[in-house]
Amino acid sequence: MDEPLLTIGAFARAVGLTASALRHYDECGLLVPAEVDSGTGYRYYTPELADRARLIVGMREAGVPIETMRVVLDSPTAQARAALAEFLEDQSARTARAEEAVRGVLAAVDAGPAARPALVELPGPVLAAAIRQVRHASESDPASELASVLVDVDESGVDVVATNRYWMAVRELPAVAEGDGGRAVLSLPDAGALADRLDAITTAELRIADGTLTLAGQELGRDTTYPAHRLVLAGLEPAITRAVLAKADLLAGLDAAAYAEVDLFLGDRTRLRSPHTAEQSDVRGVVTGPPSRLRLGTALFGRALAACLGDEVQLAVTAPDRPVVVTSPYQPGFTALVMPVRHED
Repeated sequence: MDEPLLTIGAFARAVGLTASALRHYDECGLLVPAEVDSGTGYRYYTPELADRARLIVGMREAGVPIETMRVVLDSPTAQARAALAEFLEDQSARTARAEEAVRGVLAAVDAGPAARPALVELPGPVLAAAIRQVRHASESDPASELASVLVDVDESGVDVVATNRYWMAVRELPAVAEGDGGRAVLSLPDAGALADRLDAITTAELRIADGTLTLAGQELGRDTTYPAHRLVLAGLEPAITRAVLAKADLLAGLDAAAYAEVDLFLGDRTRLRSPHTAEQSDVRGVVTGPPSRLRLGTALFGRALAACLGDEVQLAVTAPDRPVVVTSPYQPGFTALVMPVRHED
């Protein structure tokens, strides 16, 4: 007895495929109907085609391509198994590549947008002068990470910084910068050589990225950490006592003290006194706020004073154990921080 014929709709429901999928597999030659009405074009299927259709459904869910399906359906068992094994191997490799790619994307998402290099233009001689002005605050030991000069770019301009942790010198240079900012730490020899080059460059075009400063194709930079000077400056407490003093008197008083430390008395009579010889000298100037006494390292304070331009210096004092802020009324962009020496009253 002939097998009953199923319409395409009935057969589709029986095997879990849509009528459109059955038409597609017919066109591909994977699942040919048992009969096609020549007048209407209707497709009819026999129940024995169901097993082949269910194999197609399983391979379709696994993502097996049409050509591999054809081999599995129409080849001997050994060849069919080999084709499926090859497909699984390809799938495993593809999955591994996908996992690696996703991990890379996740890492990029966690890291956030990639930083854009800092690009800035400013007069070369001005930057050269700033490097020479601050470098005396750096550590003298070449092996120290602080035997360096920092060039730091942000949206407000360029900061040139040096410190040995006992005093810090900062020169702020206004400039229009592009990118996300950046910083480069230069060894003292590199900083000196850069300053010499900058003297002859009317407009210096700097690029800073990944800790490297690039000027006219030359790359400079040390792989080292450096103190966050902006946080240090932002964390300073408000001054209690302020003074504008004659720089020449201060330098003369330091020479007269002839010792490694000197006491600075700020008040109605401002003076410097050696804590060991009692040698003292008056300092001209104006003091506002309560009287204050500081003990300072003679060499460090002298270097900070020498770095200030002009005949007068400004001091801002918070407490005897807090940094003294030294600035110049003639150069608003320069700041020096000098740590007092601890002592017993």
